[in-house]
Amino acid sequence: MQPIRIVGNGLAAHVLAQTLIQRGLEVEVFAADFPGAASKAAWGLLNPVHLKTRTLTYGALGFELALAFYSQCQERLDAHFMEPVVLRHYFRDESDNTRWIQAWQEGLHQHIHCGDTYVDVLRAASISIPHFLSASQQDLERRGFWRNAVGQEAELMNVPVSNWVIWAQGVWACSSSLFGWVPLRPSAGVQAEWNQSSSEFQPLVVHRGFFFGQDPANPSVHRLGSTYSWSQTPADHAQAEQELIQALPSYPEAQPPTALKFSLGYRPASGDRKPIVGHHPEFRNHLFFNGLGSKGLLLAPQLADLMADICVHSPREIPPEINIARFYKRFKSSP
Repeated sequence: MQPIRIVGNGLAAHVLAQTLIQRGLEVEVFAADFPGAASKAAWGLLNPVHLKTRTLTYGALGFELALAFYSQCQERLDAHFMEPVVLRHYFRDESDNTRWIQAWQEGLHQHIHCGDTYVDVLRAASISIPHFLSASQQDLERRGFWRNAVGQEAELMNVPVSNWVIWAQGVWACSSSLFGWVPLRPSAGVQAEWNQSSSEFQPLVVHRGFFFGQDPANPSVHRLGSTYSWSQTPADHAQAEQELIQALPSYPEAQPPTALKFSLGYRPASGDRKPIVGHHPEFRNHLFFNGLGSKGLLLAPQLADLMADICVHSPREIPPEINIARFYKRFKSSP
């Protein structure tokens, strides 16, 4: 079997590459760094509970699979980038308190604990995505599977139809001539980061509108974020930075310096907030693996398993709610 070619250098591409390697398959990763990549600015929380709706998030049933995947990667890559955490959300008001108690009664009791002023998500993990990507890249380079490549689309279009090419470019798929018709809707996120003295990692991530906690790979690094906006103007990004600055007094645990480091990333979301995976309607050996949005850590391992099954010609079907086929009409109508 020819190597499976992967185009991308973010979370989805590296999770997919490591999944295929675990199955004994060879890959070629055509990677290029693009400004504003979501993986470079994501907070990195693996969390099965949606705090806004007080329900299990989409893909929550794959939480244990995701946790096992990253744990195995730590061991296999000889790297440390993940720590289990308790995710603590402080009640905004009495109504928020009441609704969380109701959610506990209606089925979340296995996932949360309600205190007097807060609710704890009991099973979560903090993952340093940049450290995972770095460890994965080093592994791919050691195996000879890594290609520093930009502008390889024309070359990859000419591969034999028996060879798989998987496109996991994040928001940069919007400029692709092959998949530019797919309706990705990038959402911008800004995160603040600073160094703060710490003797050890504290396994608690606090939520008071934004998430605050330590980097699991470097406990002196503390982060607050990320914001969420559909707008992509510089003025909105500056406003997002101000939102984080104004939120800092709500976190007595935070001791930031005067100057903060801000990072901006664009999440590859879709209009219906569901992933987009599957075959190109015309070039069937070209697969799309994108649209994971803010749930990339949770969804990537389970969807990478699905993509791997497709590559070994498993009869497993793509669920219709995430299948790229739901957008085929846009391909037919595109110029």
